[in-house]
Amino acid sequence: MMTMRLSQEDINGIPNQWLETIVHYITGFRNDTVDFSRPYLRPSVVRIYPLFVLMYALLIVGGILANFAMVYHIVKYRLYRDPTYAFLINMAIADVIECIFVLPISLTVMLVQNWIFGRFLCFFLPMLQDIPLHVSMITYLLIAWDRFRMLSDPVKPRIPAFVCALGAWFFAVCIVLPYPIYTTYLDLERFMKEQFKGVGICAVNLADDMQEYMRGLFIGTYVAPLAVTAYLYVKASRELQTQEGPFAVAMFEARARDSYSRHGSRASNDITTSSRGDGKRESGSVGTGGTVGFAGLSGGYDLYDAELDVRKEKRTQKYLIFMVSVFAICLCPLMVLRLAKLALIETYENSGHFDITFTMFVWVAFMPIVTTPGFYASWQMSRPAKERLRGYFRFSNRRIPRGCEDEVKMSPRRTPRRPPAGLMNVAYTQHVRTGNVTGNNGGGGSLRGLHSPDLVSNYSIQVTSLVE
Repeated sequence: MMTMRLSQEDINGIPNQWLETIVHYITGFRNDTVDFSRPYLRPSVVRIYPLFVLMYALLIVGGILANFAMVYHIVKYRLYRDPTYAFLINMAIADVIECIFVLPISLTVMLVQNWIFGRFLCFFLPMLQDIPLHVSMITYLLIAWDRFRMLSDPVKPRIPAFVCALGAWFFAVCIVLPYPIYTTYLDLERFMKEQFKGVGICAVNLADDMQEYMRGLFIGTYVAPLAVTAYLYVKASRELQTQEGPFAVAMFEARARDSYSRHGSRASNDITTSSRGDGKRESGSVGTGGTVGFAGLSGGYDLYDAELDVRKEKRTQKYLIFMVSVFAICLCPLMVLRLAKLALIETYENSGHFDITFTMFVWVAFMPIVTTPGFYASWQMSRPAKERLRGYFRFSNRRIPRGCEDEVKMSPRRTPRRPPAGLMNVAYTQHVRTGNVTGNNGGGGSLRGLHSPDLVSNYSIQVTSLVE
């Protein structure tokens, strides 16, 4: 037990710039004798701290389970070959780090009045808190950039996801490197001898350029990346609107054929047929898992790589926009409060309100660790599965009639448009599933949307040349 009384000699030994901070810290304890070896709850949260513990526990458990489930699904169906899914794995890693390390320690710091984590975490914890957030922000920016490149010109190679993910972590670490400059650990034993042995205060160094640094950090790590991401998604959405129509497949096929021609491939003018040993030509009908090779190519060429399924890409675009929008909205209150904190004067009257508000805003800021896997699950879920799931949450005991379920599973036959002479006829004909479809639904890279399970039914493409 330590007596909370300062002599004039102790006060004279404290530096003037930290005298107010130390006196405010010591007088904040109501008892005259305090054992600093154990944590003390803040007076403002004594009655409601179990609610905060429950809220954060649910967020941590839900975030860990949801992100591991998302990574398991991506790895199981090998969707990580698409850069979009690889970036989602990178965000899941950042979210798991937040759940395991950042949230428990941050909650303890916000609920406990005295600092109990020592000198190292005083400098490292602010960095650890922001690195995953910066990684997620940069990853969303990389996803938007990659999709814009892919939709504007599918012939261009996709950006290397693994290298860019490592770059996101490196850049995030570089952003937080100046944090220790604005952090100070005050060892009270140094000023008050044996009376405060092992007791320290972790404080923010309010330097003259602190406000300018926080403003620059707010603009550079929040406003600017979101503005660029929004711009890229708007441009990508416009690209999707211009690619509508029955000629989108032919256009992208022509681009892919030109790309192969530039690399010295002897591609056939009729891409919808493949040579057989008997000299006959067979139709290039593409079914579930079907692969058709270009005539004259030494290796097989997948016709799906030359297609753009606008419907699937719009679905992918919608869910990715949902993810980044919820992330930005949840993070906004915390970023604004951190910026406004420098202009606010914390007193005994408003400290309780500030503690509760800050704790709530941190919880809201980390909500995307649950919402992002939730959007991913909805993205990957087929329409019949969604209908069954909605049926479980209906208050009525009535179930969907069998006829309605069949109607949901079957989609109307698409009526092809007859193109002008000289172009290719793209006919969508419905057929029975012939293979086991697994997982590859809704990615932004491989453009294989016609055998994707997120579509209501499978189709095959029969492309025949009108110019003989």
